[in-house]
Amino acid sequence: MIPVEVDWVRVRLLVDNFFDVFEPSTETVQRVTPGQTKKPLLAAHGFSLYVEAGTEDKTHNLLIDTSHSPMVLLHNMEALGIDPNEIEALFLTHGHVDHFGGLTGLLEKRESPLVVYTHPDVFLTRWVVTPRGKAGPWTFNRNEAEQKGAHFDLETSARIINGYFLLSGEVLRTTPFEKPWAAAKVERNGREETDRFLDEQALILKVKGKGLVVISGCSHPGIINMLKHAVDLAATPIYAVIGGFHLGTVDKDTMDKTIEALDEMVSGLVMPCHCTSFRATKALADRLGEKFAVNCVGSLVKIGES
Repeated sequence: MIPVEVDWVRVRLLVDNFFDVFEPSTETVQRVTPGQTKKPLLAAHGFSLYVEAGTEDKTHNLLIDTSHSPMVLLHNMEALGIDPNEIEALFLTHGHVDHFGGLTGLLEKRESPLVVYTHPDVFLTRWVVTPRGKAGPWTFNRNEAEQKGAHFDLETSARIINGYFLLSGEVLRTTPFEKPWAAAKVERNGREETDRFLDEQALILKVKGKGLVVISGCSHPGIINMLKHAVDLAATPIYAVIGGFHLGTVDKDTMDKTIEALDEMVSGLVMPCHCTSFRATKALADRLGEKFAVNCVGSLVKIGES
């Protein structure tokens, strides 16, 4: 399943955990400096990205996730000049509250309904058992979202949106060292289970002269599993990966093997975001050199010619 090859992709980090006004820009990643935005940007534990892609005659956009709450999302969208009414569609990567929590607030700012592409399992009740106690439970309120204008398009298999945006569907687990996160729980058919995150999907784009750009939310199925799945779907090597890699909860051996595989599989850019953890981000920076880019709220990643 191969999407239309686009000339360029632009990815704007709307919400993430980190912001640094002194982070330098590069040819690929443009940073926001003081005075460039309508008001100062905010960082928060959550994730949201605005993706645009185009060819010579057409451009489409897609919002990925909506952060933990509408407060930070809407604040940063206004600061960066992104109009909620101009969003063509929304892709929710999975059913954790720091990815869907801002949806109803976003819908209230729109003048028309919004199609939300996601997996049926996003509505399951979830929680995380931590050494500091239970976090959650969280349940995505489908009825409330629909009343506010969400039109859910639910699918478990891979599909293509607007020609450009390939959603991975359920990700195959083929990497031996990537194991389920034992602390994550889900209620399914009235029973508590370890959450295997069948709902978590990635966004895949194919850029002319580059290869695949893969964007993940938290990579609970394993970022290497997700990249292998993308290659299998689109029959093209990986040029760039952007997103949360969720490596703060794994042992050193798993982290080392993941970083080694990322270095081998990705030719152009690795930008770890959100839930990757400081420890893993530093290790990635040490290993990857110029392929590495630090996540930073407001950053604009430009791949291909626009």
